[in-house]
This record gives sequence, structure tokens and C-alpha cells, in this order.
Amino acid sequence: MPRRHKPPESTHPHRWMVSYADFMTLLFAFFVVMYAVSVVNNKKFERMSHALVGIFESPAAFPLPVKLEDILPPVIYEPEGKNHDDQDHLDIQELQNNLQALVQENIKELLTKPEFQLEKNNDWLQIEVQSDQIFKVGTSDFSETGEQTLVKLAKTFEQFDHDINIEVFSDVTVGDGLNNWQLSALQGANIAHVFTMEKIKPSRLALASYGPYHPIATNEDEDGKAINRRVIFMIDRTGNERNRTKIVTDRHLSAKPILEAVN
Repeated sequence: MPRRHKPPESTHPHRWMVSYADFMTLLFAFFVVMYAVSVVNNKKFERMSHALVGIFESPAAFPLPVKLEDILPPVIYEPEGKNHDDQDHLDIQELQNNLQALVQENIKELLTKPEFQLEKNNDWLQIEVQSDQIFKVGTSDFSETGEQTLVKLAKTFEQFDHDINIEVFSDVTVGDGLNNWQLSALQGANIAHVFTMEKIKPSRLALASYGPYHPIATNEDEDGKAINRRVIFMIDRTGNERNRTKIVTDRHLSAKPILEAVN
């Protein structure tokens, strides 16, 4: 018959007393706190209340050893919608208004014609010109007054440093032996060439060729096609310069790795 093994006796048979003592201590502390909260000296409480009210209602009657202004900054009321960046915003707004006024003054003769329009939004000042005022229809050749118009615009753009996007649109008619993508791209390149000849920094310019794919009128008649043929000069009102900086690596400094990858 197998022997029964007695379970080993604990080396600390009275450990429960430690936990019990901790519990009783916490319970005692709880009742002390509860008793302290329930006992309030009404006279002292009333005096403290009057003192606090007096400080806020008549500070002169209750002088403090330290001035509150030295500790807390003064509270300045600002109208709703105004913040600490308003001055910067006003400066930017003034620059943008000056830009618009400058452009309007310089091309005011052009703006009297219906083929020229000036609009603005939050970030851009937009000059829209019908392409027939710059190019011969269906070609990338300048019209009789087209180059003079571009020189007039370039003289205006030279007076500020904002970036300019040149967006060129065409109608559905294909001319000059090119498709519409090529035609509008070549027209934009010719405009940029005139601008750079007039001392506009090339880094300020960007070209976008939209072809016939963003019409604003019908392409079913000649009047609608003339409206769709347009050039838009988008002037960046924010004044932010384009940042195309990138980290140069050995791969950029040597063409050999690129040639090996191609081969």
C-alpha cells in the first residue's frame, strides 16, 4: 500500500497577518479622512470666504505681498476671429493686394478688351487670354500683335518675383500638322521663350498643356472653339518659391551606375 505524502508545511504560516494589517491601516486612514471632511470650523470657513471675496472685489483693502500682475500675464480681450497671427495675415494680405493693383495698372488697356480677364482666388491671380490674341489659329506662330502682348505681360511680371504657371488649352481642331497635345505644349514653350528673353527667370515658370480636354464652351461652332482656345497665366499670390531640392547621392553624380542598370 503506497504511503501518503504530507503536503509541505509553509515556511511563512502567518503571512496573511501582513495583508490583514495593511488592510486595517488603509481602513483606519479612510475613516480619519472622512471624519476630517465632516468636521468644518464654521467661523474659520466664514472668515476665509470673506477674505477671498474681499480680495477680488476690493484689492486695496486686502493688500497682497506679491502683485498678481507679476505672476499672471494681463488678459487682453481680442475680438472674435482675431489671433496673434493676424498681423502676419494682414501683411500678407497687403502684399497680395499690392500685387493685384500692380498687375491691374500695368495691363489696364488689355483688360478693356473682352478677350482678357483678370480673376483671383485665395492662392492665385489669374490672367486669362484667348489664344487668338497671341497665336494664329491652329498654329504655334504668333499673331501680328501676339508677341507685343506677351512682351507687355513680361514687363509686368518682371516687377515681382512670384512664380507663374502657364496653362494652354486648345479646341478639338488639329492644325499645324500636330495633335492638340503637341500644339498647346509648343505654344506654351514659345510663350516661355519670349518671357525668358524679357529677363523673366526660367525657374519662375511652369508649363501645363491641357489640349482640348477642359473646354468651357461648346466645340460645335467656331465661337465656342475660339473661347476654348485660351492661355491662362496663374500668378502665385502666396509668394512661395518652388522648392525642388533633393539629396544628391553618388548615383546622381555618376552616370555609370545608371548605364549599368539600363544594360
